[in-house]
Formats: sequence, C-alpha cells, structure tokens
Amino acid sequence: MKKILVLTLLTGLIFSACKKELKEIGAPANKVEGIKASWTMVQAVQIDERSLTRESYNLTNYFSSKGNMPNVTFTENTFTVDTTGVPVNYFGGTSGTWSFDDPSAPLYVTFKSIEGNTVIFKLGGPIRPQDNLKFVREVFLQCKADKAPALASSFVLTFNRK
Repeated sequence: MKKILVLTLLTGLIFSACKKELKEIGAPANKVEGIKASWTMVQAVQIDERSLTRESYNLTNYFSSKGNMPNVTFTENTFTVDTTGVPVNYFGGTSGTWSFDDPSAPLYVTFKSIEGNTVIFKLGGPIRPQDNLKFVREVFLQCKADKAPALASSFVLTFNRK
C-alpha cells in the first residue's frame, strides 16, 4: 500500500514539474491585407433560420449549372463583382466601396455599390491571407404580429482565393 502511495505521489510530482513553454503567436494579421485579393465562390448554402433544426439547402449546383460562379475582387477599399451569366448578385451591384465595421476585429462588411445599394454581410470566419472567405447574408422579414423584423433565412457564401 505504501509503494502505491509513493508511486502515485512521484508520478504526480513528475507531471507537475513539466511546464509547457509559451510560444509567441506574433502580431495579429492585417484584416485588409487578408481580404485584398480576387475570390471565386465555391459554395452557397441557404439556411432556414426559423426551422428548429436550421434546415439548409446547398445552392452551389444552381450557380455552377449556369456555367459561371460569382467572382469578387477587393482592393484597399473598393470591390468589383463579375456576375456574367450568374442568376443572383448578392453584392447589390457590380462595383463600389466596402468597409469593415471595426478594422481591427471586424464582424461585418458593408458594401455600397455604385448603383446606390447597400448590403451588409456578417463574416463567417477570420480574415487572414491564408484563409478562405466566408460571408453570411442574413435576411429579415417583418410579420404583421411581430414588432421587429425577425431573422428568416441566411445565405452562407464561401469563396476561395484565386
């Protein structure tokens, strides 16, 4: 019994003596540098936000069957969208300006098209040079009984860097 107690105590001391080394993770990635590129949509999913199970439908084949996937290019503060042959343009126009709600820790991207439309996307992940780009476009509906608009559906759009 004493041997088991001593062995347990020694094992505990050995594991408590091992310390993990803290590594530097470096400076945070520049979000503007992370989004500046040309992107091609690789997936589009519609989610029913009012469903208990948040049912989803993959719309990617709808776009690819038409022959062309949407492309978007970002510069420092402008965007251009190539939607030639694409049935839906989620960006509200073919070009314009874009901005983050908070440049250091963005949650939303606002697009203001030259056609005068404003579209706001929620970011679906980090914005770093090595990541894919994921936008969530939320659609709200106003029902007669509701006092405020309610989230009805969302579109999750995933883009790969060209």
